[in-house]
Amino acid sequence: MLIETRAVTRVYQMGSNEVKALDDVSIGVAEGEFVAIQGTSGSGKSTLLNLLGGLDSPTSGEILFDSQSLAPLTKKQMARYRRHSVGMIFQNFNLIPTMTAGENVRLALAFGGLRGLPRRQRAESLLERVGLSDRAAHRPGELSGGEQQRVAIARALANRPRVLLADEPT
Repeated sequence: MLIETRAVTRVYQMGSNEVKALDDVSIGVAEGEFVAIQGTSGSGKSTLLNLLGGLDSPTSGEILFDSQSLAPLTKKQMARYRRHSVGMIFQNFNLIPTMTAGENVRLALAFGGLRGLPRRQRAESLLERVGLSDRAAHRPGELSGGEQQRVAIARALANRPRVLLADEPT
């Protein structure tokens, strides 16, 4: 399995109440496999994606990537995992509003270590792939919701991740 969860539970404290967002979830996804997770609002879909993406840690259980547990990773190693192994498309896109579409994609490439002309060319290529080469100089506020989502897709693909996680990808 490329990505796997074993008996993952995630509990959040909400005041004096405990909210169990995930309870004993075990899944396995092989390389090249496409998986859709569906459920009602509040059923833990986003929580699971955040755990798989290394943005949060389970209360109990284990998450593995390429048969290696994420639990012992240092902050630096976890950042490397997020940068190179996982691309995330967030429900609200999380684009930087003061940056253009091209700059948002180039920023992800900069974090991935790509510099100069190759970074600019890769960003242009990605925006072309999602049909936005003519909108590269526009800020998120000047783009439609669908265009913002496509910028988020280009950014998620920037560093050629092995796993792409999309939250509410419609």
